[in-house]
Amino acid sequence: MKGLDASRLTGLFFILLSTTALVASADAEGFGRVGAVNQQATGTPPGGATRTLTVGASIVVKERVRTSASGSTQIQFPDQSAINLGANSDLVIDQFVYNPGARSGSMVATASRGVLRFIGGNISHTAGATIRTPSASVGIRGGMVTVMLPLPPGIASRDPALAGLQGTLVIANFGQITLTNNVSTVNLKSGFATVIGSANSAIPAPFMISDATLRLITQLLNSKQGQSGGVANVVKPGQVPAGYKYTVLSDPTEPPGTDPLGYISIFGTSGKGASQTGQGGSVSQPPPPSSGGD
Repeated sequence: MKGLDASRLTGLFFILLSTTALVASADAEGFGRVGAVNQQATGTPPGGATRTLTVGASIVVKERVRTSASGSTQIQFPDQSAINLGANSDLVIDQFVYNPGARSGSMVATASRGVLRFIGGNISHTAGATIRTPSASVGIRGGMVTVMLPLPPGIASRDPALAGLQGTLVIANFGQITLTNNVSTVNLKSGFATVIGSANSAIPAPFMISDATLRLITQLLNSKQGQSGGVANVVKPGQVPAGYKYTVLSDPTEPPGTDPLGYISIFGTSGKGASQTGQGGSVSQPPPPSSGGD
């Protein structure tokens, strides 16, 4: 067999380099985008330098997203789900696989501190999504869950149901939430919460917290006074053009920015997805217990 000449070797080498570049590009491809951000919020891709997040920026596999004491951000995903991060938060999206045709896939995130709200999209309504915390794994089927780690003493002291508790607070705002750690598994119904002490402590029975506490926690996910979620020009009442109305929407689930539940997608899909319909309340309260017999 004759050896390859120099020109053919050069061509083969170029093809190998091109193939390698394509693989590297695919590995770094973003699966999420920043839908809103208040500084300081940063992202650190694996093996890369830390960067300041801006609206529209891609979030890649294993990227670590962190917020400062004044920072917050929203990450939107192609399946119409979103994660809202409050101040002093630390999160890594470990896995995101999505088949738009089948509207199914898998999603796993790891939260190590802070406060977050997960708003479910198509994935959470099929295979389900998972948020890992140091004390338990949070399985999500359907709607919306809020996680705070650790539970701040200032919030615990304001609610008798939380008094003296320490650990990770999980609130089932909507949908089916399953908590699992090394000791036990507990299902959270909509409107209930629990605080998990550690991975090796039994998960306490679910209970309800007050509306005042829910509002206080939601404030930690909202933009603070003077923040706009990365929107350059926020319209004020006196700046509305003739023929238009200025309306203030009071939505208790509002995360940083102006699009709390995916009405306008960073991926170009306008309108809230069917999977998010009905998830706008801060919490879906369970019916009161029956006082009588059958």
